[in-house]
Amino acid sequence: MVSPAQAETVYRLTAPTVACAAPAATRDANEAMQHGRDLTKFEKLYDCHVINDAGQWDEIAENGDMLLLRKTPPTPGLPPLYFVRRAVTLGGDISSSEKDLIQTVESFRVDHHDSNQKLSASRAAHKEQSDASVPSLVSALPEKDIFKNTVQAFREKMHTLSERMGWQNGLVKFVEWGVGLYVLLKIGGAYRRRRAFRKALQTGKRLIDSLADRLQIRRKQLVFQNAYGTTIYDKWNKEKSDFVKREVYACFAKAGYEKYFEKATPLLLTYLDQVAFTEPRAVPVKSSNPDIYSPDMDPFDYERYCAKLLRKSGWEAIVTSECGDQGADIVASKKGLRLVLQCKLYSKAVGNDAVQQVAAAKHHYAGRFAAVVSNAPYTIPAQQLAKTNKIFLLHHDELQSFVRRLENFASARVRG
Repeated sequence: MVSPAQAETVYRLTAPTVACAAPAATRDANEAMQHGRDLTKFEKLYDCHVINDAGQWDEIAENGDMLLLRKTPPTPGLPPLYFVRRAVTLGGDISSSEKDLIQTVESFRVDHHDSNQKLSASRAAHKEQSDASVPSLVSALPEKDIFKNTVQAFREKMHTLSERMGWQNGLVKFVEWGVGLYVLLKIGGAYRRRRAFRKALQTGKRLIDSLADRLQIRRKQLVFQNAYGTTIYDKWNKEKSDFVKREVYACFAKAGYEKYFEKATPLLLTYLDQVAFTEPRAVPVKSSNPDIYSPDMDPFDYERYCAKLLRKSGWEAIVTSECGDQGADIVASKKGLRLVLQCKLYSKAVGNDAVQQVAAAKHHYAGRFAAVVSNAPYTIPAQQLAKTNKIFLLHHDELQSFVRRLENFASARVRG
């Protein structure tokens, strides 16, 4: 449907084109022109014109992708014609370089049309000569020369035009390089951001792994079943959220990954669940032998080890953990002497607590002597308190020699 133009609009050609009195004819004629076919039929039947004028055209109406335009100023014998919309553009006068481009393309079209006519005539002559048994090479040479001359002329004209528009070509190349550099920088930035995000995610996972034991304990404490058999996760979900907001965010801030915290949070919450709901691996039980001392032996086996040292020296030793403990681990006796011992298998220095316990146990068990036996050294406060309460501080290697001194001391007193 043709609609009239709202206001007078001026167009100009962007390239030589074919315009006709009917829209359909314009469309078919332009297609034929693109494929290099003869336009004589369209010129005779549909009043089509090959337009290469660089002047102005006023819009009369539009019909889909067609515009009905008339020449300004009017040209005698040239009626209003339909143009393909892409062949025209809005604006006034065009630059001299664009005029040259239009004229160059039109010149090439005319030369190509003439060469086609010459080729057709040459082919006809060739056919006649073939019928007369004349070699075809004679007729082929003019065709090749005509085509080469046409192409050479077009190249020369385009070279001249490119020299006139050289600054525009330089601008286009500059823009192309700029766009390429921009895309390269964007790709490099995206790669760096992805790499930093992966590092941030690994940092959060390492923190969770380092606290896996505590998280598994908290999960067992906070996930439970109600009276109806439904598993309740509310407290655990709150614990997870608080852990990520406090511990993980502090870890990210220390490493400089704060901007990735929000993006990494869902992934870290999922990983935290995986770690917390994984049953901890069973810790291998260390072998412990009460007959052989080892820093890693069981504390109860250490008490039995000290008791065996006393028995080897002829003392009767009772381990109180087997019959009840009142601050003493071993109660030993021999020839009316009673010794109360507190045994401490420590990896650090023994403090006041052991001294206080054995001092109380000495009175409870009516012991004549009391001592603390350990594999570790004693703190200075423990040594001071032991001196005040007459408590001996021993290493287990000293235990047998210590009880021999007690026996000698008791014998000397009896003889005296």
